[in-house]
Parts: sequence; structure tokens; C-alpha cells
Amino acid sequence: MDEETFLPARPAGDPARDRAVVDVFLSAVHHRDPRVLAAVLHPEAVARSEHGTAVGAPAVADGAASALSRHAGRAARPALVGGALGAVAFDDGRPVTAVAFTLREGRIAELAITTGEDRVQALGLRFPEQ
Repeated sequence: MDEETFLPARPAGDPARDRAVVDVFLSAVHHRDPRVLAAVLHPEAVARSEHGTAVGAPAVADGAASALSRHAGRAARPALVGGALGAVAFDDGRPVTAVAFTLREGRIAELAITTGEDRVQALGLRFPEQ
């Protein structure tokens, strides 16, 4: 696949509520809790990456958990990814995977996953104060 970057639209909902949903998602990935992942993913969720597209909450949960933990174990931080609400996974302090989220009806409806240190660093990452 070419060097296309996958970024969803910028957030339009309540930023604090959306951030809380993403925080729950990250915690569920960290703890590998499929019940919680299912609760925060929209049933028709879609995840896009350079490796393909996953459709439906179960497939998205499997793919997103794998993408965030494959190289970085449990080191994912909330971030703004290209201006969208997201998260970045790190390996030895280097950003290796970024996920930008779009929420609909209070649940995560779209994930845009980018992998590779150079591609991730080119996304204009910003890390809010915690």
C-alpha cells in the first residue's frame, strides 16, 4: 500500500466526554478486556490502516488492541493526532503507532491507525498535559 495517512475528521462532540471514552478504550486495551472494548466501540466501528480495514466492533477491538500493543506493550498515551483525539504507542520512547478516533453517539466509530516511527512522527502529534 502507498504512504497514505489515515486520519478521521476533527472532533465535533464534547471534548471532555470524548476524551473519557478514549481513556476507557486505552485502559481496556491495556487490560485486554473485551467486554469494556465492546462497550466503547460503536457496533459498526471501522478501523483503517496501511494493513487494511476492519469492520464491526469485534474485528476492530481485535485489530486495535493488537496494533497498540504489538510493539509497545502497554505504553500508550492519549494525544492529538493530526488534530484529532487519539493515542500514541511507544517502543523504547519512540512513537511507533498512532490511532486517531472519531466518536459517534458517545462511542468510538472510526479508528485511523498509522504505524512506523517516521510516519507517526509526521502526523503532528500533540500530548495534552495530564
